[in-house]
Amino acid sequence: MRQAATDEIICVTDWTPSAPGQLTTLAVSGERAEAAERVAAAALGGTARLTSWLELPADARRRLVGACRSVPTLGMHCVRGGVRQAAADDTAEQFLSRLPGRAEGHRTRFVTDSSFPGLRELVRLTALVCQETYDRTDVPEDEDLLEIYDVYSVGSL
Repeated sequence: MRQAATDEIICVTDWTPSAPGQLTTLAVSGERAEAAERVAAAALGGTARLTSWLELPADARRRLVGACRSVPTLGMHCVRGGVRQAAADDTAEQFLSRLPGRAEGHRTRFVTDSSFPGLRELVRLTALVCQETYDRTDVPEDEDLLEIYDVYSVGSL
């Protein structure tokens, strides 16, 4: 894992063209990036093959939500509706500009390599939850992975 500068905001994205053109962005502060990676990796160990959130048993969803609650994130943003990969950074930057606690002078670094595999898995799983629960209101809080984020938004372009 590459070191993060304390004045950076680390962004991990998941672009899912099949969902339809969905971009999910997870933001963590540079000073908490290593801790966020450790907690996410520990919480999500063994979930890389999950292809459905709602098909998981409720107790497994509750366990994962509970384990992920302590991942120190700044926020998560998911936008759907034909987002092109080329526009991913601009879309994420709009979200980041509204984050509470973002100080002037913070630099944004989009992680595009294999750095932060735990956070990468968390954003992949969050993207899956956004796809499956977009139109649902019946997912209990303790079974909804989106509830781990203090700040999040899910919507369309």
